Amino acid sequence: MIFKCLRLLLVISDFPTASGIRKFTMKILNVAEKNDAAKNISEILSHGGYHRREGISKFNKIYEFPLNLNGQNVMMVMTSVSGHLTNYDFLPNYKSWHSCDPMVLFDAPIVKQVLKDYEPIKREVRSCQKLIIWTDCDREGENIGIEVIDVCKEIKPNIEVLRARFSEITPAAVNRAVNRLTIPDYNASTAVDVRQELDLRIGAAFTRFQTLRLRRVFPQALSDQLISYGSCQFPTLGFVVERFREVDQFVSEPFWRIVVTVSRDEKTTEFQWQRGRLFDQDCCRAYYEHLHQNRYGQIVEVIKRPKTKWRPTALDTVELEKLASRKLHMGARYAMQLAERLYNKGFISYPRTETKIFPPDLDLKNLVRVQLNDSRWSDFASRILEHGPNPKNGKSSDKAHPPIHPLKVGDSLQGDEARLYELVTRHFLACLSTDAEGAETIVRLCIGKPTLPRTFHSSISTANLLTSEDGELFESKGLMILALNYLEVYIYDRWAEKDMPVFQLGEWILPDNIQILTGQTCPPPLLTEADLISLMDRHGIGTDATHAEHIETIKQRLYVGLEQNKFLVPGQLGMGLVEGYDSMGFEMSKPNLRSEFEADLKLICEGRKTKEEVLHHHLNKYKELFRLALNQASFLDRALALRLEQEAENVQNISGSVGEMASFAAVNNATDGHNQSNVLNPVVAFCPTCHSGLVLRQKRSALRPLTTSSNISNNPGSNEVNQTSNGGWFLSCSGYPNCRYAIWFPDSVIHVRVLSESNENTCNRCTNFIPSSSVHSSNDQLRPSKLGLRFRRNFYLPNGYFQDDDTKEYITCIFCDEDICRTLGIHIRLVNHSSISSQTTVSNEFNANRDPLTSQTRNSSSPLPFSSTTIGSHHNSSSLLHAKPYLNLHPTSNNSSHNTLPRSPNFSRSVDDAEADDSDNILCNCGHSAIQLTVKKPGPNQGRLFYRCSGVTGNSCDFFLWKSQTSSITIAQSSPLYSSTFVPLRNIIDPCSRLENVSENANCVSSRTSGLGSSDSNSPCVICRCGEPAKLLVVNKQSSNKGRHFYACPNSRPNIDGGPASGCNFFQWADHIDTASGQSDSSVCGLSSRRYASGSSTEQRPSYHRTAVSAETNISVGHVPSWPPPASNNSRGAISRNKNRDFKDRSLSASSTVTRCCGLCRQPGHTRNRCPHSTT
Repeated sequence: MIFKCLRLLLVISDFPTASGIRKFTMKILNVAEKNDAAKNISEILSHGGYHRREGISKFNKIYEFPLNLNGQNVMMVMTSVSGHLTNYDFLPNYKSWHSCDPMVLFDAPIVKQVLKDYEPIKREVRSCQKLIIWTDCDREGENIGIEVIDVCKEIKPNIEVLRARFSEITPAAVNRAVNRLTIPDYNASTAVDVRQELDLRIGAAFTRFQTLRLRRVFPQALSDQLISYGSCQFPTLGFVVERFREVDQFVSEPFWRIVVTVSRDEKTTEFQWQRGRLFDQDCCRAYYEHLHQNRYGQIVEVIKRPKTKWRPTALDTVELEKLASRKLHMGARYAMQLAERLYNKGFISYPRTETKIFPPDLDLKNLVRVQLNDSRWSDFASRILEHGPNPKNGKSSDKAHPPIHPLKVGDSLQGDEARLYELVTRHFLACLSTDAEGAETIVRLCIGKPTLPRTFHSSISTANLLTSEDGELFESKGLMILALNYLEVYIYDRWAEKDMPVFQLGEWILPDNIQILTGQTCPPPLLTEADLISLMDRHGIGTDATHAEHIETIKQRLYVGLEQNKFLVPGQLGMGLVEGYDSMGFEMSKPNLRSEFEADLKLICEGRKTKEEVLHHHLNKYKELFRLALNQASFLDRALALRLEQEAENVQNISGSVGEMASFAAVNNATDGHNQSNVLNPVVAFCPTCHSGLVLRQKRSALRPLTTSSNISNNPGSNEVNQTSNGGWFLSCSGYPNCRYAIWFPDSVIHVRVLSESNENTCNRCTNFIPSSSVHSSNDQLRPSKLGLRFRRNFYLPNGYFQDDDTKEYITCIFCDEDICRTLGIHIRLVNHSSISSQTTVSNEFNANRDPLTSQTRNSSSPLPFSSTTIGSHHNSSSLLHAKPYLNLHPTSNNSSHNTLPRSPNFSRSVDDAEADDSDNILCNCGHSAIQLTVKKPGPNQGRLFYRCSGVTGNSCDFFLWKSQTSSITIAQSSPLYSSTFVPLRNIIDPCSRLENVSENANCVSSRTSGLGSSDSNSPCVICRCGEPAKLLVVNKQSSNKGRHFYACPNSRPNIDGGPASGCNFFQWADHIDTASGQSDSSVCGLSSRRYASGSSTEQRPSYHRTAVSAETNISVGHVPSWPPPASNNSRGAISRNKNRDFKDRSLSASSTVTRCCGLCRQPGHTRNRCPHSTT
């Protein structure tokens, strides 16, 4: 280590400097695909003078060294990754196998997710000015390089990116690459993205369908079996099944042939019948008897010619896999793993190549010269150098990498690495040598002439040679090897000599023996891995880099097995699957579909086709096949029943269709009241926090699971979710619990549905909830879906919508409809990823997406049409996205039956009386029953009872409540409330007013009696987020707030069934409303004639900021973007009483003066440390 540091200092000191201090013009980050490659490249570029330091990952070291690059002195920082950084996957609400019909997966949005934490790259790139990609120069390597670029550009968007192209890690190749830097090949990366997306969609759809269905049809045999499908797996399986069928259906036939034997010079020569073999025994015997009666024969032809045994061509990946399988008896996958290791160590060139042509600029002499140091073939290498390398090239080239060849001596290798290296080296030397030479002798003999010529008695006569018309011809061959040449080094080939005695042309011979031999035809051999790879390569199934992976996959799935540890044989499951799809009339096991797709990927690399074009074409083709397969799934059941020798169960009742999957999902979800990730819900929009899908859900208790309601789900154009009459509606991030983003609807909304996916049912105005470019889907699917809302009967909206029919719906997009959000008290939090944006920024973003017509029609007095629909109709249109005029209002009357919001039941009893009822439990902010505990710590509160969250959901919401506090509150008075925070009515429209002419002195509070006390007509007009009048209560507890009035939601009561509490948990001090309004009670509650008479559209909108005050501490927590303020665990509910919470950073409410109180006795004038009640 010390030697390396000294050498690094010497290298640095070699650079000239003006002031004696070394200065680098820039710092460059280099990223390789594996750590071995990064180390070897650094070793070459630094001449061994690099400095290594540890990164965050122990597998990816960091190497630093100076380099003179294009005349500039730069500091190079070399690191590596471990394969792909990202991978395509479905959004969380599609990941569960029971979350949706598999058909949906062909169109479901997918996201490219980061697989691992690549903080080291992010950390290193911060101080660098350039980025050089050193990943492998094939499609996959190009795609990994683009992923590295994307990660780095998140940190430094303007960083300059360069690409180093090399095919081997040698000094010449690496130095050539660093001096010829180019740009990444985005087309090759796009082809990989297309392949990954298609494989994901097709594989997930068919795999879920096959596995879920067949496990239930054959529970005994396949209950735990994963029955996967892949567009490359099935054609690969098809080759094995087709060859097995040929062997299985082969019928052997007997045949007969005649052989003539001649002995001479103590050598026996067999002459083979040129007719070959006959399948008619009688016919063959007739020939035999004729020859036996006429035994003399003549040598009618003697041919002597040179014979050549060709040396192998340059080695590519497919040939390496086949040779390793045939010669070394290695599995193809294992052989490629060894080759990858040898490449990373610098022993061989890049092993994934389709090239069989050595490039002209490759120095073959130098590569051969290296092998002179290996005694096993040094003599042979020296002879190659004497005559010069003579490579035998093939015809294919990928124009990226040369053929596989050795780079340095491998005498230090051991085991299988040494065996594979030896194969590569001997193949390389044999390819550069010359063909083996020999001499072949062919002798033909004619036997069977009935009458012999006069020259018969002469031993040799060439005057009258017999012909094929004179008798039967027989032939024999002999071989004499003249020069072994490449066979001297290539021990994997055999060329055996065959001695033959000398025969003279025209010579007459009496054979020693003439006999009939019988035999039988044989079936073709079963496929070996080498044979299968050849078929895959010939038909374009997969690539040279994936052949071995596909073969290994069908082995692991038990689709095929090995016989005699060599031959591939299909299993029962594999045969049944292929036969099942074949019986449907599909060519799923044929190579046509995949080979066409592989050809299109090459066209993408060449820039002749686009990603969208290829995906659209092939996904539609597979989608149609999948639809047909669902309808004919019984064929699959019958085929597997025959192969598994089991009877299929309930074939008619398991359709594999949408309905079956939906019911299956409902059953599974009913078993777990807290499992929200498997609900069959459509994506409404995309979470602004994590870009997962926002789905519609309904809160429910564990005692009453969701059930499908047929009387509500009667609209075929809608996407219904499971429903009950209990529980509130909300939009939840499908990434829960990792992401807790949610949007809650008040209890005044009794039903919500997502409109069916179509152009007219998606919002084309929203931009805040459109995902980033990492989410891939069609444009319509990226737009938020509109919702159909149904309110409680007699519910009014400011634009004039009135819920007078239970089947009527209000169609809107809640993400850009500011009015409906303000009316319902829905507060949508938009997340700014660069920084936490202020509430003002959110409001500006909200207003930026508003329809321009909204502000232009503020002075309109005639109401414009709003959108409503009745379930079952097909009329859906935008509701509050267009102009929303202010409506004429009239004072309400006591006898009006529909002029106000529906009121909650009035409770005249105190909460002490309510505690006597076992059904009235205290609920925490999670919606579950809180647990009652006793203070045991010595102090003024020792022995006091309190409530806190039970944590049944796994996360505490920090809920806290003294038990005595519940009895100190009595219901005194009720008054209407507009929203969850105070908004002066000069800026809003009261939803509880009748649609009649405006009265300048109108008061929105009628002089009616609530049963709990008379309403004050001068009281501020406030409505909770439920859209109902809030209750005006008074604090009776002995504290600094005794006698103080506050507003609370009238519906905040425990659920009788033990489920979540209703209501919105609204709370507001009454004096804060009076102060915040800055108006007299009459101006607050009444409608300002100046506001409506002017018709000004420039008046400021109501603020979305809220002022929240803790009832326990009387400490204002400032302006928050939503109510209730988020607790420490991001749960929804009241303000956390956690004593560790820091309130220093919160801004105090500007609407009131806050008096600081003691944390123990709640009295002003002193702190906890000086409290007279403190025991410490």
